[in-house]
Amino acid sequence: MKKVLILGASAPIAKFVSSFLDENKDIEQVLLMRNERKIYDKDRTIIGDATNAADLVSAMHGVDLVFSALGPFHMEKLAKTVVAAMEEANIKRLIWTASLGIYNESAFSEAGVRELGKPEVPNTYLWDQKNGADVIEHSNLDYTIIRPNWLTNNDIVEDIALQHRNEKTESHFISRKSVGKFVADLIQNSDQYIKDSVAISAKN
Repeated sequence: MKKVLILGASAPIAKFVSSFLDENKDIEQVLLMRNERKIYDKDRTIIGDATNAADLVSAMHGVDLVFSALGPFHMEKLAKTVVAAMEEANIKRLIWTASLGIYNESAFSEAGVRELGKPEVPNTYLWDQKNGADVIEHSNLDYTIIRPNWLTNNDIVEDIALQHRNEKTESHFISRKSVGKFVADLIQNSDQYIKDSVAISAKN
């Protein structure tokens, strides 16, 4: 039996992850969320604040793996708190969600740059996402950072195109459901992509 903690469990991708994991009876889930009005599984939900290390450590009791769907803002603060809590709870395996573009690995359109900014420009979305990912990469955790391409709400599980940390990635799309399936599969086969940061898109 593997016990998994999902942070930001009310997020759409997190809900897909939980749903796919329900198919595996050897996975025990703990769902952490801040807003009790968003509870969709009362029996497995813990209400807590992911910026509060004590809440995280309490939720991590007996956990083997942490998946974070936290965000999309204040990522550096969230990452520092998650890393500190995992170290205190003696948990090593983390799957962290970031954003495509944090390494300037994709050439965005002018509209994309206006929306996301650049990772080297302070106080932009990608700058914040990059700072959070840097905290994870500089930790001693067995992390995987997942960088989805532009997200859609298409109700489909697509075939995945994957690029590693230092590979260029074309700007494309991927459904939230496909990301959820990818994460659920990785949780069940968690020896993959350790100390890696992977970009995922739907195959053309």
